[in-house]
Amino acid sequence: MSHAIVIFGASGDLTSRKLIPALYRLHLKGRLPENTRVIGFSRTEYSHEAWRNELGESTRKFVGDQFDAAAWNDFAQLIFYQPGDIAVPQDYQRLEKLLTELEAGGECGRIYYLSTAPSLYAEAIAQLGAAGMAEETCGTRRIVVEKPFGTDVETARQLNARLHEVFAEQQIYRIDHY
Repeated sequence: MSHAIVIFGASGDLTSRKLIPALYRLHLKGRLPENTRVIGFSRTEYSHEAWRNELGESTRKFVGDQFDAAAWNDFAQLIFYQPGDIAVPQDYQRLEKLLTELEAGGECGRIYYLSTAPSLYAEAIAQLGAAGMAEETCGTRRIVVEKPFGTDVETARQLNARLHEVFAEQQIYRIDHY
């Protein structure tokens, strides 16, 4: 079984400062499941190689002495990029095509990590649902919602309602990265 971690808002600060360094450290320790791939999704136009190179520089900066160039080169081969806009349905079709190619038709668990502005959460959730990407016919599907989770009780309830329109409760992770 393969595993995919899809980062929405992949060209942002949270990805380069926290997410990729954390995944790289897990890779160094042998704690990522075999056949794990990291796929970035964001409006910035990158090729797979250009995004890998940029992440290599930022990861070197943020992990300091723990950075090992050979280990990074191994990890970088697990990283892919799909340019796309959260509001454009066709971009989810392109993302699904890339994921299906990487999964080679087999069973695959996916984690969708919302590393975007909170104002984009509802749109991303709706688009994932419309594209059928929350369905667990070929493996588990999980969504990670980074804080802030709403600006008050009412907006938190609204976001929760949007999530539950597409994902079951056991598919949802609400986290604070600090």
